Amino acid sequence: MFKKTTLENGLRIMTAPMSGTNTVTILVLCGTGSDYESPEIGGVSHFLEHMFFKGTKNRPTPMSITHELDGMGSISNAFTTHEVTGYHIKAGKTYLDQSLDLLADIYKNSLLSPDEIERERQVIVEELHKDRDTPTLYIWWVWEHLLYGDQPAGLDVIGKEQTIRTLKQGEFVNYFNNQYVAGNTVISIAGNFDEQETIEKIKNLFFDIRHAPPKWKKPAVVVEQQTEPQLLIEYKETDQTHIALGFRGYDANHPKRYAAEILATLLGGSWSSRMWDRIREKLGLAYTVWSSHESYSNRGYLITYAGVDHANVEKTIRAALDEYKNICTKPIDEVELKRVKDYIRGTTLISLEQSNAVAGFVGMEEIVTGKPLTIDEVFARIDAVTAQDICEAAADIIRPEKLNLAMIGPFRDAAPFEKILREF
Repeated sequence: MFKKTTLENGLRIMTAPMSGTNTVTILVLCGTGSDYESPEIGGVSHFLEHMFFKGTKNRPTPMSITHELDGMGSISNAFTTHEVTGYHIKAGKTYLDQSLDLLADIYKNSLLSPDEIERERQVIVEELHKDRDTPTLYIWWVWEHLLYGDQPAGLDVIGKEQTIRTLKQGEFVNYFNNQYVAGNTVISIAGNFDEQETIEKIKNLFFDIRHAPPKWKKPAVVVEQQTEPQLLIEYKETDQTHIALGFRGYDANHPKRYAAEILATLLGGSWSSRMWDRIREKLGLAYTVWSSHESYSNRGYLITYAGVDHANVEKTIRAALDEYKNICTKPIDEVELKRVKDYIRGTTLISLEQSNAVAGFVGMEEIVTGKPLTIDEVFARIDAVTAQDICEAAADIIRPEKLNLAMIGPFRDAAPFEKILREF
């Protein structure tokens, strides 16, 4: 499915040629994000991501970059997470060379102009306000802060408004020089292209990237000392209460990772999942309800989300906790297990018909684990998971001392919800 080429300077190239498509996606990833930041520069990774589109030595203005992207009819964007910052272009295959040149230029030669930094501050503050005003986004900030507190893992990727308003140009330059280096960079490309020719083009474009090792090679160590159920309510006058209920889980390198992912799909990954059937179909409490198991390089969690009427919050939490209990006590039969595995296989294959999905699938795993699997290897791991494996993972994860509930809604009294958690 893909080929990995590591250059002498440490830069990694992941190539995944695809037939039957006229597009190509180039994804340039840097193994850095908010987990690598000190409190004084919190949010610099995300702010720097914005600055890469504000002018380079070869494309000196923001408009010169955006006009070129639009002129290719491309889909382009960037993102920052706790552990990864990425820049991507998806375009017709005839624009491969131009897309590579543009991404190399912004990655290596961004001007980081003081004037542009000042202009962008308010843009990012408005992004922060937008996210805080969107409960389906903000609930994840509340959830992660509940789990990890004031550690980098528990802080918002975007940073605090005060820090956004005071970051200095020298701090951007220092972070850029220390983190955006060859050994911390992965270029993932998927779609319709000649593999060897493209590898040579990437070598020529990125050979002069900084070679020094990154100053911060690993994300901050995560301390997890929970001993009893935890609750965090963010008071807000909303039309719905937004609930995130779950447990501490496994990191991306954990041997039971795939058992945990199947467990999450059984619980709330599809229309036939247990949470969906109980909370939406049988009780009619929510329009949106789902579960997932999220993994970082050094932590993970199993979570169920639901948006419900304020009057139905306690009923929904109890129903979800019942399903968590049931999956630990009621055997998983082979029919249900086969259906879930087939669902995962089918939805994965559908998503990987697109070049951008393939580039992300390969590139992100390389950054987070350093050992991405082919799709056949992933399916083999999923197929190897037994009902007993899932039961063991459930028994390990679904425990009172790992239980967490985050909520956004018009509630000031935490006592009723604390009582429900204590009873689990």
